[in-house]
Amino acid sequence: MSVEVCEVQATGIRMSVQDEGRRGWARHGVPASGAMDDRAAVWANRLLNNPISAPVIELLGSGARLKFLRDTWVAVTGANTASIVPLWRATQIHKSEVITFSELRAGLWTYLAVEGGIASPTFLNSASVYERGNIGRALQRGDIVRRNVTAEFALPSGVSSRVAPWTEQRDYLKPPKLCVWPGPQWDLFSDAQRATLFGQDWTVTTQSDRVGYRLSGEPLQHNIGELLSEPVLVGTIQVPANGQPIVTMRDGPTIGGYPKLGVLEPDDISWLAQVQPGRKVRFQLIDAI
Repeated sequence: MSVEVCEVQATGIRMSVQDEGRRGWARHGVPASGAMDDRAAVWANRLLNNPISAPVIELLGSGARLKFLRDTWVAVTGANTASIVPLWRATQIHKSEVITFSELRAGLWTYLAVEGGIASPTFLNSASVYERGNIGRALQRGDIVRRNVTAEFALPSGVSSRVAPWTEQRDYLKPPKLCVWPGPQWDLFSDAQRATLFGQDWTVTTQSDRVGYRLSGEPLQHNIGELLSEPVLVGTIQVPANGQPIVTMRDGPTIGGYPKLGVLEPDDISWLAQVQPGRKVRFQLIDAI
């Protein structure tokens, strides 16, 4: 059973429903999709006692606006955006209140969870929208979002608030070195080429989206050429002929023929996801930790 919870008055750059993603279908060419910053999405659900796999609303950038149609508890995590809702905290929103997300201060992706979880159709055991594959669609102005009513949220007696630990509230302006495992073609790159990957800052370019993040820096020159297509994991660092790496993200292809120098540690994919275009990241070989 579900009830109407809010109306989309503005979507900002992009607004969609995401969850943990549809796992196990890569062999059929279907990417996992799911929340770009899966860690922030999980925390939004945890704050409301939702299953961590419950669907949430994912917002890209600023400009989104939601009008609530009933009293409900929400939690907003992820990017630091100006809003009436405190971040990383369970908050009760009242009927007719409007939440606006503006002035993006840090990060890119914001997550809004509601008590009970977003009620949304599923395909292949996931509610995650994957528009390139015509699986669901992004939310649009005028859409009505519904929530499940299988459970109602309430703070325990004597507790005035629930906040995520400060150690879990990341400063997206200061990403750490992102940890990398050797990739399938690690041995085809020279020591100098590997040193180039780890020895400089890489700039996230504007040609970055849910499919992949393109990086700019001193090129990783190589003569490997394209290879036979093989499976590609989320977080794979592929190096095309121009030497500028591409990191596969949640909606990225499941196979590819570019040489794969490394693979991001899964926990660090969410760090990269929140790095704004024009900002820099640095990598660290996981054996060197």
